[in-house]
Amino acid sequence: MVGKLTPDNMISASRIPALLGLSPYATPNELLSDVRAIDAGEPRPSRFDGNEATEHGDNLEPYILETACKRLGITEYDICLKEPYFHDKLRLAASLDGIGVSTKKFQTDTSAGIYCPYGDVQADGWGCLEAKLTSAPPEDQAPAARGLWQLQAQMMCTGFKWGAIATFYRGIELRIFMYEANAVMQTRIAEAITEFERRRESGEIYPVLSSDDGNHAFHQADEDDAPLDLASVQGGSKMALDLAEAKQRKDQAEYDIDMIEASIKEVMGKTTQAFAEIGDKKYVIKWPMRKMRAQPEKITPAKPERVARQKTLSLKVIE
Repeated sequence: MVGKLTPDNMISASRIPALLGLSPYATPNELLSDVRAIDAGEPRPSRFDGNEATEHGDNLEPYILETACKRLGITEYDICLKEPYFHDKLRLAASLDGIGVSTKKFQTDTSAGIYCPYGDVQADGWGCLEAKLTSAPPEDQAPAARGLWQLQAQMMCTGFKWGAIATFYRGIELRIFMYEANAVMQTRIAEAITEFERRRESGEIYPVLSSDDGNHAFHQADEDDAPLDLASVQGGSKMALDLAEAKQRKDQAEYDIDMIEASIKEVMGKTTQAFAEIGDKKYVIKWPMRKMRAQPEKITPAKPERVARQKTLSLKVIE
């Protein structure tokens, strides 16, 4: 594993799922805010430097790729690439885990852990090799956010016509997913990158998908701006009313839960479990003891001062 090779100021193949709205970890607005921050010479708002899971993935990458090449009968390969690939027309880059040469036609062979979800794959010449490590249960094809779209973007940057995603599941099963270049998928990627660059230049955001996504879309605020009258926005008054009513329902629900739990705890007493049959469903309620392990005293490290937008909207009635 060489590390990240692609520039931070453009879309890389690994970020295509987020660009297409197919990632559970990031959104198009998050990508926009990151790139705009880099353009302005500011720190990326959503910078991720890895964790224990990604560290294990990096360490096991050579084993995953070498095992995959052995199963695929690939004897000529390179898993120590030191330079990224760039698309010749789009602002798209790809950092590959590996590349390999083959002249074989592959079919699904579950006994060898080889899967061709879209049909037989004719692997002529060089192809992209991608390694993945996951705690997810084994699947019959690569998920959208774990290699499928990333591989198509890699093929767009390299010009290769086939690729393999070698996924090591839970440390006990390796499955290799084989794909050919897909014109429909690659057209969608190209259109998404073109739209991303248009918004990058114009300052537009993508439609906000969630409250958290709104924090990425507008991670900075002008505190000197005059308050916005929501009545001047189409549907704005209804939004305010909906928010007020939703928060009231939440407060009421939290109160109801507390009161109901108090009643149930009173009748359970020292019992750790209770059950109830309602219609065709049986419910189990648990109130166990929990053991908290002893922990050494912790000293919270100092943090530099920073400014960030509040994550949720506060709401109060004013006279």
